[in-house]
Amino acid sequence: MTMSFTASLISSLTSPSFVSLNHLPPSIFHRTTLKPTSLTHSQPPRLSSSYGPAATANNVVPETAPRAASEVVSSFYAAINVHDLSSVTDLIAQDCVYEDLVFSSPFVGRKAILDFFGKFIESTSTDLQFVIDDISTEDSSAVGVSWHLEWKGKNFPFSKGCSFYRLEVIDGKRQIIYGRDCVEPAIKPGETVLAAIKGVTWLLQKFPQLADQF
Repeated sequence: MTMSFTASLISSLTSPSFVSLNHLPPSIFHRTTLKPTSLTHSQPPRLSSSYGPAATANNVVPETAPRAASEVVSSFYAAINVHDLSSVTDLIAQDCVYEDLVFSSPFVGRKAILDFFGKFIESTSTDLQFVIDDISTEDSSAVGVSWHLEWKGKNFPFSKGCSFYRLEVIDGKRQIIYGRDCVEPAIKPGETVLAAIKGVTWLLQKFPQLADQF
């Protein structure tokens, strides 16, 4: 930067509208040596957990961002695997609704859900583990999971399932507000299901009022 400024100065001094080059002092032509320290560039500011003196004057510490939705759901399965219901509590919203399609009605509220998983834990041992096969990670409010059960590292029969979870940030924590489990049926009727669907569809076409009973 210093050399380019010197060249610009010489150019303007030697223009016809200014003095002659012969009247310039010899020192003007001395080459300027730049020290390496004069070329150092300032580093971009680093992001930190504080906002500087103004924000921390009253000892205000910004809250950390809520955990990712997929991390919350993964922690849910991990806690169930080790029978740690206390860790599950903060992952479930107070008004959460959980549907296990094996049951005729959903579990409503954190207490009802914890009671259900408490019974599940009492009926199993830590040898039975949920293993996540795949989990979606892109959405901050919805997570899909495919999983299966293993007993001492071996596949448990009729235990494949898929689940869907919806989450919201409540009081600074991302929590599960809705969940639905679809589990592999022990009885696999195959194409019989298609015949059953066809029969029910015909019945509803003949008697549409029956739809109100479902």
